[in-house]
Amino acid sequence: MKYIFISILSLFSIALYAGEEDAVATQAAVWESPWRNFSNYFDYNPAATFAVPVRQFSEVGASYLASHADKGMHLVQEGDGASALRLYSESFQADSAYRFFGKAYFLNDTKNNVGWRDVEDYSLLSPYVVADSIGGNYKRESYFLSGGASVRLRSTEWGIRGTYQGSVSYRQVDPRPRNTVSVIRINPGVTYFRGNWRYGWFGEYVRYRQNVDIEIEKADRKAYFYLMQGFGIYNRQFSKLDDNFSRIYKANLYSTGFHIDKSEGEQSTGALVALKRAIVTVDESDRRTPYRLTHSDVRAQLTHERQLLGQNLFMKAIYSFHQSVGNETQYTPVIVNTTSVVWKYATQSDRYKDLTHNVQFSALLADKDLSRFSVWEQVDAGWQDARQYYYSPDYHQFVQDAVGSATLGVNCPLKKYTVVGSLKAGYKKNLSSSLLQNENNLISSQLIVPDYTFLKSDVAFYQLNARIRFRVSAAVWANVSAEAGLQTSKDKQAFSTDFHINLNF
Repeated sequence: MKYIFISILSLFSIALYAGEEDAVATQAAVWESPWRNFSNYFDYNPAATFAVPVRQFSEVGASYLASHADKGMHLVQEGDGASALRLYSESFQADSAYRFFGKAYFLNDTKNNVGWRDVEDYSLLSPYVVADSIGGNYKRESYFLSGGASVRLRSTEWGIRGTYQGSVSYRQVDPRPRNTVSVIRINPGVTYFRGNWRYGWFGEYVRYRQNVDIEIEKADRKAYFYLMQGFGIYNRQFSKLDDNFSRIYKANLYSTGFHIDKSEGEQSTGALVALKRAIVTVDESDRRTPYRLTHSDVRAQLTHERQLLGQNLFMKAIYSFHQSVGNETQYTPVIVNTTSVVWKYATQSDRYKDLTHNVQFSALLADKDLSRFSVWEQVDAGWQDARQYYYSPDYHQFVQDAVGSATLGVNCPLKKYTVVGSLKAGYKKNLSSSLLQNENNLISSQLIVPDYTFLKSDVAFYQLNARIRFRVSAAVWANVSAEAGLQTSKDKQAFSTDFHINLNF
């Protein structure tokens, strides 16, 4: 089945008609331009195709990523390194009234030395994850399919997008978790056009499910399964020494929002507000529902584009707020027929809260005419305040950071090929931090304290990117790119490399 999927993926874009020779090169360059993400309404609203800077685009490609981090330069639950092979395809086609778009990929990756996590998507499920103290390398195969369409009728564009993602993750040492994840997304949207103004609404529903099945294959061996609750705390009533464990995570995610945009001549201004709510429940094999985790997100952004110094100035400001509230249920044992034990509901209360505020600002000065030599500059600044609280016992963690970076890029079109490159350098400065927790166990010493030490570290980071684009045939162009990243903090380092090769039609 995997090889059938890869074959379909390889042919996904080829089946769509190829563009004209000059149009292929031009639109591929615009698609990969540094300013494309400044106006990202289409990521939220499938009817906001006015924000897509091309009318015809198709590509199929492959990428390989590798990374490694020294001790103290990574989150424990992320592991200290990774490798990933990705085969992907994407297409966008537009005519006078209809737009069709889709993407697909197959991902095979490995995360090295992952600790205190026997689940996938731990950022969604944290802190209520099942874990063991052994850890190891996590392997995953993931399949992603997305497609959508929109139609414009008079002054209104209607659109819908659907996505399916399935993945299987596993570890090849005892205890051996096997995680099966399925995610289904439905994303409708509408945009109304009136003169120079564009008004849009979008919504999204996501159904998420993860089955966790953990087994120990070696005979007469057992492991301790920790049911984690944050800050080194774990559920001592139900954490157990056993040779197997199972759990089901279910989530329903709802989001909605609107955007408004005015475009006049060479100048445009826009705003977007998005609201999201996710409810995650945890079902145990004995039919208990011990945890309920609620995520709430607010995102607001302003964008502006205008001509300046013979080029275009792009500006973007973002504010986002995230809140997670963990509700925990306690049970009491009831003995039935002197041998069986069932668990009876006792109490329920909110015991965990996570609050994160994030502010970002970006400014880019670039030439939108990519047929000539140009140099572009970008500056980014950010501030983040992350707080976690656990009640009874009263523990908390607080980390506040400021981040700044500058990027210098070049676009150099030649007769038979084009060379594009950029260099980015930045620094993350910890402004203040504190940790209050009195747990003294393996989780606190191997997870909580190391993660806190990493999060409050000052880090310098650098990124180098190079790309070459050249003609393969009359209507096919190839792109080959390489990216290298480096992070340093005192005498510790983390690096990553990313290679891409793709064909544009």
